[in-house]
Amino acid sequence: MNLDIRLPIGMLFTLLGAILTVYGLVSDASLYTRSLGHNVNRDWGIVVLLFGLVFLYFGRRGASGVEPASDTPGGRATEAREHRLGLESEERGPGH
Repeated sequence: MNLDIRLPIGMLFTLLGAILTVYGLVSDASLYTRSLGHNVNRDWGIVVLLFGLVFLYFGRRGASGVEPASDTPGGRATEAREHRLGLESEERGPGH
């Protein structure tokens, strides 16, 4: 299963950030008198939205750029060393 945890977390933060940003934009300005007139919902909504978008970006980027270890020079060297030392068996399939 190739589920990258960054994708659902990115969607969650993006949705939450969008909701918080919209709420901050449409809410009454008198709501922010306790925070010295600073629209905390809008500002933190933007931060959370950007955080979610970064997670989505790296989740999508990481999912497409993955290659098996046996296809890289270092992976081939590790496989050969493990085989030479008897740490793996050819009879055993994946997941054993």
